[in-house]
Amino acid sequence: MLGLLKFLLQKLDVLSIAEAARKRNNRRTAAQLHLILVLSYEIIELYEVLLNELRAALETYDNGLENHSFSLNRHRVISLLQRQSSNLAVMEKMTCDLLDELRIVDNNFADAYRAVIPGKGSILFHAEMILADGRFPLAETGPGAFPAGVDGKRRALSFNDIGENEASAISTDRSESAPFIDEDVVEINIGDVDAFFVELKRYLRDEDPIARLSELQQATDRYREVLLKTFKLEDILGEISSVKKYDSWAP
Repeated sequence: MLGLLKFLLQKLDVLSIAEAARKRNNRRTAAQLHLILVLSYEIIELYEVLLNELRAALETYDNGLENHSFSLNRHRVISLLQRQSSNLAVMEKMTCDLLDELRIVDNNFADAYRAVIPGKGSILFHAEMILADGRFPLAETGPGAFPAGVDGKRRALSFNDIGENEASAISTDRSESAPFIDEDVVEINIGDVDAFFVELKRYLRDEDPIARLSELQQATDRYREVLLKTFKLEDILGEISSVKKYDSWAP
């Protein structure tokens, strides 16, 4: 998912958009760009927390006894994944609203962006649903392949319910929690301890999410530098209260 977020952020031509907005004194666009930046940092921070806790769990598993005990609170992980899902929903809302606002600034920006990332909203929505369901997607690709990886398989770690007797499910007896694997999908539940950590170790080694997270951080930092050089504080704060982060479904 980090590859998807990096692609979206890089394709958002912040420098050109910010300069066009500044010349037209468009404070609403300045505020929208600022809030997207703040949300990007929150997504990065939360992703870092998730990776740190998964790595720590892997370390306790590798250092464990014969029953492969490990330290990981799956309920907390589910909560973090659902929080990240909410972050992506807000990102989708604000980015779509920004595209509408760009038609006022310069219609060419919105048309170019939509041409590069067709169906952007549906891609983010797919990621939202995966996270909201307590699953951690392992594909690190752009929108052309997500949620599948380079091998064409959709891989995920699941933290959902693992049976009535959770204590016995997370043990050496894992016959009732076998990984769900077919031709295109590899989804492994935390209840199948050995398979879960084999897949987690593969993900950390082969996909190198730490490096990808660093790349996303760098892209976000460049975004921040553009805003700092382009806008004054009053430009950003002038319209910030008018930028909506959530849709209302009320009639």
